[in-house]
Amino acid sequence: MVNHNSYPDAFIDKGFPDSKSFCTQFLYSPEFSLYALKSLAVKGKSLPKYELASRLAELIENDTLRAEEVMRSFVTQPRKFLSFKLGSYKKLPELRSANNLLTECCDDGWHGPITNPSKSIAWYIRTKKIPFYERGVYQSQTTSENGGERQVSSTASYSIRWTVIAEVAPHYIALSWNNFSYNVQDRDSSTQFQYWNFIPSFFDEISEKLNAHWEYPLLDDLVLQKIWDKYLLDPHYIWQHLRIRADKKGVALNAHSTGKYDKKTMRGLQALSHQLALTALDSLNVDATPENINNVESSLLRTLIKEWGTKSYEFSLDKGYEEDKCKNQGIFRAHFYFANGVSSSPQDSFRHLNCFINNYGGSSQALQFLLSELGY
Repeated sequence: MVNHNSYPDAFIDKGFPDSKSFCTQFLYSPEFSLYALKSLAVKGKSLPKYELASRLAELIENDTLRAEEVMRSFVTQPRKFLSFKLGSYKKLPELRSANNLLTECCDDGWHGPITNPSKSIAWYIRTKKIPFYERGVYQSQTTSENGGERQVSSTASYSIRWTVIAEVAPHYIALSWNNFSYNVQDRDSSTQFQYWNFIPSFFDEISEKLNAHWEYPLLDDLVLQKIWDKYLLDPHYIWQHLRIRADKKGVALNAHSTGKYDKKTMRGLQALSHQLALTALDSLNVDATPENINNVESSLLRTLIKEWGTKSYEFSLDKGYEEDKCKNQGIFRAHFYFANGVSSSPQDSFRHLNCFINNYGGSSQALQFLLSELGY
């Protein structure tokens, strides 16, 4: 059969013949990074991912590698999306075993907890099956009218097992997940999975199970007040405005930067803020020194972001200097969805972040940075 689909960045349950095959495919899937698999292996760290996954599955089957250790590695991986709340819980109930997820698809619902004896943190896993349709063609056993091989189209139905991780600590809960595009049955093209239809209800479910009270932090105040004031003009850090999406009184603003940060070839949002600053300084007959330009850029962008009904905002923060980019350290990068007011975009329905893994540590590093700025 020739596959005409691009596979989703997710684990697809194709009805594997036994538990070891299921485990191998789960470990080999995008749900596990190669780094996570290598951290579990004592030998064979240089093996290709599939061979390493197969070897680990055999160790799990023989109880040489503890399932608890594998699942702990699974839940602590950085992911692309993050949403968190502050508050407390009263209990950590024993739900369905998370270890079973290694060898079978399991019913939709919550699994856990997974614990770490050295930390006061527990993890739960919410699974959900999503129909996935794989289209393709295969060669029929019969021939066509002109004597050639007959090609027959076919659609196979499987399930994507989507997992959302709940990290529960004494003062917060954080949900993290990856997203994907996939084929819906009646469409030829792939579509983005609508995670926003599920995450808010997952918060409600786990809150009820843990008898917890959690509330969203005010992300816009945290980012546009505290973090902005602390880092934006500090010469030891590089703050890049990457995307702003806002609207007010019928006027929409949707600007973003493209390419790597380079003051000599600024584009998009960086070019907009820079040119506005130069124009403002010129109209006031003020010297366009780097300090004056930075101050005016900051004020202009802050006005646009704060006063123009910001729906989402993306920025990056690096430790280092513009003159020595090779030694810069990635501290934080994310696209914030503030959930402020009415919006036509479904992503704006709840507060969350789209995090960046390369050089910025994904959801794990983003959560730790934001919690530290909140005083936790």
